Amino acid sequence: MALLLLALVALGLWMRLNAFGYPQSFQFDEHHFVENARNYLNHRADWNDHPPLGKLILAISIRLGGDNSVVWRLPSLLFGLVTIVVGAFAAARLFRGRAAGLFAAAFLSADGFMVAYSRAALLDGFLATGAALALLLCSFELSLVTAVAGGVLLGLAASIKFSGVAVALPLLAAWSVQQRWTRRRGVLAACAIPVAALTVAGLYQYGLAVANQPHSLIDVANDIRRLVSHHAELTDMKNPATSGWVTWALPLRPLRLGTSEKAGVIRMLSSLGNLAIWWTAVLLALATLASVASIGTRAMLAAPSGSGRAPAHGGRAASWWALEPFLLSRGRAVLVILACVVGFLAPWVLTHRDSYLYHFLPSYTALVILLAGFVAWVQARSARAALVFTVVVLLVAAYYAPIWSYLPLTAPALRARLFLPSW
Repeated sequence: MALLLLALVALGLWMRLNAFGYPQSFQFDEHHFVENARNYLNHRADWNDHPPLGKLILAISIRLGGDNSVVWRLPSLLFGLVTIVVGAFAAARLFRGRAAGLFAAAFLSADGFMVAYSRAALLDGFLATGAALALLLCSFELSLVTAVAGGVLLGLAASIKFSGVAVALPLLAAWSVQQRWTRRRGVLAACAIPVAALTVAGLYQYGLAVANQPHSLIDVANDIRRLVSHHAELTDMKNPATSGWVTWALPLRPLRLGTSEKAGVIRMLSSLGNLAIWWTAVLLALATLASVASIGTRAMLAAPSGSGRAPAHGGRAASWWALEPFLLSRGRAVLVILACVVGFLAPWVLTHRDSYLYHFLPSYTALVILLAGFVAWVQARSARAALVFTVVVLLVAAYYAPIWSYLPLTAPALRARLFLPSW
C-alpha cells in the first residue's frame, strides 16, 4: 500500500510540473489577477473585484522571478503543494493515525481539480490551502496561540476572497466540541475577531497604498462595502460557465481552464476531478449527513475521540463498510470537517449569486480529507477493500492525466474522457 500511495503522490507531482509554463498566454481568468498584479507593481489602481492579497502574492512572484507564465503560476503551484502537506498533517491529527495522513496526501495529489488549480494563476487554490490550514488548526486545543493563529488565518483568507470568512466555521466547531464553553474559553475564542479584523484592514490598507489610492481605515471600509455590493448584484447566472451548487456533486459543468488544438491534436487543462475520489467523497458526505441526523451529534461527541476500535453491535464486529461505527469513533473530526464543507458552501446555498465550480474547491478539499480518514479506518478492517479503492483511484488518475497536464490527445480520446455532454 505504501508504494501505491507513493505512486499517487509522484503522479500528482508530475501532472503539476509537466509543461508547467504552458501556455505562455493567459488561460481562463488569469488576466484578472496577473494584470492587476502588474498594476500593483506599477502603482496603478486594481480593477478586479476581489480583495488585494491574492494579487499581491502574484506581484511578489513577478517582482522576484520576472513576468512570464511560469512565474505567474508559481504561487499556485507552491500553495497546491502546501495543501497536500498540510492536508496530510490535518488528516493524521484529526483521525489520530498516520494512515489517514498518507491517504490524504495521495488523494489530494492525484485529483485533477487540485492539479488544475496548482497550474493556473487563479485565487481559489489559495482558499483550498486556507481550508486545509483551518482543519490542521482545528486539531489543536483552544489556547491564546491557536486563537491568534485562527484570527490571522481568517484575516488572510478573507483578504484573498471574501468567501474566505468560511474558515471561521470549522474553527468555531472545533473549539465547541473540544470542551465545554467557559468564560476563559469564550474570551480566548473572541480574541480571533480583532486579530482577523486587524489583518484584513492592514492588508487592505497596504494594497490601496501600493496602488496609490486613498488608504485610511474609512477608505478601506468604503472599498470593502463597494465590492460587497458589487458581488451582491451578480445574480443573473448568464455566463455559460456558471453552475448551481447542487450540480457540483456530479459535476455537471467542469471548467476548461485552457484548450488548444493544432493539426488534430488537442491539449487541455480541465477542472474535472478524479471521479473515483469525487463521487466517493460526495456519496460519503451525503451518507454521513444522513447518519449524523440519525444517531445525533451527542452520541458522536460522547464516544472517545480517536478510538482505534469500531464499536461492536450485537456482539459482532462491525462490517468495514458500516458508517455508524466510523462516526462514533471519529465523531469530533467528522463534525469539524463537515463544518468546513458547509462553511465554504454556505455563500452559494444561501444566496442567488453567480456561482462557478471553482467555488466548490475549498469544500472539496475538506471532503477529500474526510474520505482519507474513512479509507484509513476501512483499511484497519479490510486491507483488501482499501487496496482496491486506491488502485481504482490510481487508474482513474492515469487515465485522466492528459487533461490535467496538457498532454496531447486526439478528439476521440478526449471525448472518451469527457463522456457527459456538458463536460
